[in-house]
Amino acid sequence: MLKLLKFVFNKWYFLLLTAISIIGQCYLQLMLPEYMGKITSLIMSDAEDKITQIWINGGWMMLISVGVIICCISQHFFGARVSSYVGKTLRERVFKKVNSLSITQFDSFGTATLITRTTNDIEQVKMYVLMSLRIVFMSPTYMIIGLIKTLTADAKLAIVLAITIPIILVGVIIMVAVTTPMFKKIQTKTDNLTVVLRGNLTGIRVIRAYNQQEKEVNKFDFANKDLTKTHAKVSRFLSFLNPITNIIFNLAYIGIFALGFSIIDGSNLITNGTVIQETITNVSVTAQYSTQIMSSFLMLAMIIIMLPQALASSNRINEVLNLEDPINDNELDKEINEEFIARKAKGVLKFDNVSFTYPGSSVPAISNISFETKPGKTVAIIGSTGSGKSTVVNLIPRLYDVSEGEITLDGFNIKNISTKELREAIGFTPQKALLFNGTIRSNIQFGKKDATDEEINKALEIAQAQHFISKLPEGLDAPVSQGGKNFSGGQKQRLTIARSIIKQPEILIFDDSFSALDFSTDAKLRYALKQNIKESAMVIVAQRVSSILDADTIVVLNDGQMVGKGTHAQLLKSCPVYQDIVKSQLDPEEVEKTIQMMKEATREEVN
Repeated sequence: MLKLLKFVFNKWYFLLLTAISIIGQCYLQLMLPEYMGKITSLIMSDAEDKITQIWINGGWMMLISVGVIICCISQHFFGARVSSYVGKTLRERVFKKVNSLSITQFDSFGTATLITRTTNDIEQVKMYVLMSLRIVFMSPTYMIIGLIKTLTADAKLAIVLAITIPIILVGVIIMVAVTTPMFKKIQTKTDNLTVVLRGNLTGIRVIRAYNQQEKEVNKFDFANKDLTKTHAKVSRFLSFLNPITNIIFNLAYIGIFALGFSIIDGSNLITNGTVIQETITNVSVTAQYSTQIMSSFLMLAMIIIMLPQALASSNRINEVLNLEDPINDNELDKEINEEFIARKAKGVLKFDNVSFTYPGSSVPAISNISFETKPGKTVAIIGSTGSGKSTVVNLIPRLYDVSEGEITLDGFNIKNISTKELREAIGFTPQKALLFNGTIRSNIQFGKKDATDEEINKALEIAQAQHFISKLPEGLDAPVSQGGKNFSGGQKQRLTIARSIIKQPEILIFDDSFSALDFSTDAKLRYALKQNIKESAMVIVAQRVSSILDADTIVVLNDGQMVGKGTHAQLLKSCPVYQDIVKSQLDPEEVEKTIQMMKEATREEVN
């Protein structure tokens, strides 16, 4: 909450103008009862010019009302500027923080709750700032000025307020105590609803293919009703606030009149008309002051009741903002990093007895992995599902940090290299081909922002994507929908491969990035990579044996252990796990046939 106040005070000038507008509105509005009292007194008087005086006082009331309207508009304008700034700043901070989180931290939150915190929670805080800015200034100002004027008019009549205000205060404290845990539950259940909704939207094709719409509707209905019940419970409890406070208001209003008229001595009704007139005027004015005081106190009470919800949202936002990324450059040795930057890039990547265990797991995902790749050479990683292939390549750009052992690039431990410099040296093509909303050009330039059309076309040609792009009327300016849904799986893979290639990095990583390609395109692509990307070391994760037959080194994984390392021919002789993989995909004749087809495909590419 302190961070929130810091954001608010960053716009201190708008805050000051808001305060001036509110105080001006309160002061002017509390002048109206005085003029009402004067008019009441004039009506009861025998003055000859009382009609003229009534019109004059009424005219002043009209002018004051105009002033109140101007102040009201001003406070809303300046208050909206402050609250909008708070919302904008929080969204920027949360978005920036989410983008800097480690994958472990990201996974610990989940996408749904991060979306809710960035939208719903920040909106709750923004609205609370907007409302509280007005009321925090307005309520105390009303109460202080109103009490001063009440005591000035007739101190005895303030007894009624001294009784009623503590009663309302006790009620507010009870409501805050009861509703605070409810508001926390509301935010958690909003997360649950977002999880169900997001899962339904992203998996809509699978849901329809399996005719599971009704099941998903029931799942959403359950989460929706659960959230609604909690909202209804809070609303039912808060629904008692208005009728109870209205009853107290009316009783206080009646009490002021009852107390005021009880002060008047019946024997003076005829003999002391001036005292009676003054008392009636004071009672009338005090009753109006009491209405303003009680209303302002009720507004303050509402803000206090809404505070738990704002605090719950604020705490959820702070949970994200206060996270420290364990993979950061805070303790980086600057001399070593500068030495790495100044080095002559070689692209020698080495794994030395690397082990890694996911947070919360007691079993290592990979253990004692060692291999080395050099510029122009290819290391392929193969193994059954869950053997740790993707884990290995995710450690290279430090999406995770190794648990044991070390990874070096050109002899430098990657923990001693800034993440920015490290990732600049890597071209990473993830397992899931992901494109961003925009055009083909903007997606390829994601790898190199100043890439020319010539460079883009060259990268697309290597990635075997040029032929289908040339058929598009817009060419490089062809639109790409969110996630690249207007392209096939193979087309998306080739575009993401081109995005990596255009960086011309020291290390090229392909995490099962050829899986959607047909054999001919796969062979042509790998031949083009060998011919054109001679200065980059390549790490390829593959499921298909045919995709890695020509790799310089093949690393075989099984249950997180490295069970074989060598060329295809060497592993066929020495590694039973690799032999089983080959047999499950190709028979001996097909292996020879595959090698021959690869040669023909590359020969065709050359021609």
